[in-house]
Amino acid sequence: MKALVLGGTGFLGQHVVSAFHAAGWEVACGSRGRRPRPRHWPAAVGQVGLDLTDLPGLTRACRGFDVVAHTAGLMSLWERDREVLYRVNVLGTRNVVEACRAAAVGRLLYAGSVGIYGGTSTPQPVSERGAPTAERFHSFHTISMALAEREVLEGIARGLDAVRLHPTLCFGEGDRSQHSSWVLLGLAMGRLAVCPPGGINAADVMDVARAFPLAATRAPRGANYLLGGENLTNAAFLGVLREVLGVSSLRLDVGRASAGWLGRAVEGLTWAQGEDRGDYVTFNRNLASAMSLYWFVDDRRAERELGYSKTPVRPAIERQVAWLRAEGLLPPEGSRPDLLGFLGRFLRAPR
Repeated sequence: MKALVLGGTGFLGQHVVSAFHAAGWEVACGSRGRRPRPRHWPAAVGQVGLDLTDLPGLTRACRGFDVVAHTAGLMSLWERDREVLYRVNVLGTRNVVEACRAAAVGRLLYAGSVGIYGGTSTPQPVSERGAPTAERFHSFHTISMALAEREVLEGIARGLDAVRLHPTLCFGEGDRSQHSSWVLLGLAMGRLAVCPPGGINAADVMDVARAFPLAATRAPRGANYLLGGENLTNAAFLGVLREVLGVSSLRLDVGRASAGWLGRAVEGLTWAQGEDRGDYVTFNRNLASAMSLYWFVDDRRAERELGYSKTPVRPAIERQVAWLRAEGLLPPEGSRPDLLGFLGRFLRAPR
């Protein structure tokens, strides 16, 4: 059996590649440009250069594969990125669907966003039915992921065999693009944790990755799964991070409205400085809104139907911190707070 992982050099994608290989699959990575090959990959893993906007190239790349796992996409909470979010997440997914149909791929595994299902003002875990309220649609990123999922559903309606998988916030080695590392870096540098009411679901990226080969063979056509870890309030989550990092930090408890005003103020500062060019997670009104919601999930369907299993998230956070320090991306243990660096890094969009 052969699998192609689109976005295979990304944080989740590189672990999905490893999971398919460990399950005995012949696996290749598809990625844009010449991104560094993860050191933990076996030599047998092949690489294919491709672009989600290039439908003919995508179709050629997908031919001959039994399964295509689509883990590529763009994450941005800045409103200025609406156009690129639509082009990559929505139109890119449309191209993946069309390529899989044209290339007669056996199954598409689509890695969507749990953000289109969860995100509520109360700590009630949500299932694949989704939350009954719409607070989660505070950013165009969430909207773009909902539109991308619609492309997959339309493909299923036209005969495509596809399964949708929705990971929560992942931790572990390899997070070079700041998927979740931003919170570790901010706490290590600034020693200040803004803590609004709310909570997250934090998962070990390797647990999530192992669900992909399981879904390739066990999931019914058209199935949909949430893939989570531990439901943690913001206060509990920050406590774990401080223990793992070995830092003492000030926790600033704020209300939901106060967090929103702080996010707007920081975003206004970036506009005033002409620096609204964010390409990774920085503090703004959309992040403030996201932090103030509960992202708790109920992933028992994946446990029942796929055999999905999850482990405590703390060891994954410990591995992530060790990897970040080894790569020089996180201040070494015992370093002093870097307030100026923190302000430059997190309270304005980068150049």
